[in-house]
Amino acid sequence: MHTVETKILAVDDDRIVRRIVVAKLTGLGYEVAEAEDGREALDLLEGGAVLDLLITDSLMPRISGLELVRSVRNSKNSTVASLPVIMLTSRQGERDVVDGLETGLDDYVTKPFSPDELAARVRMALWRARR
Repeated sequence: MHTVETKILAVDDDRIVRRIVVAKLTGLGYEVAEAEDGREALDLLEGGAVLDLLITDSLMPRISGLELVRSVRNSKNSTVASLPVIMLTSRQGERDVVDGLETGLDDYVTKPFSPDELAARVRMALWRARR
């Protein structure tokens, strides 16, 4: 289901990574917003932004990706707390992946990444969330 009504937030302190994610996903018809770090993402969510999916880096200034995921999962707003989250990060150690999944990630993609693989994982995370 590729519609403009599907809103995704791409959170990464690397502008080039955000540009790749935005280009790929908007090209598939998704509406994609950007944030530079976890604090900016939380501000958007706490400000009432309605999202269908969150894609976040792990290592970012101010609030890390895992801290962002913890805040999302602990949100009093059930829509925010159940938001599908994909981690897109250079951290690829087994402990990093396990910690991420145990924190509440729906999927884990390591950099460098294939935009096509990320798009497929986005489609599956959205499909699971809508079931």
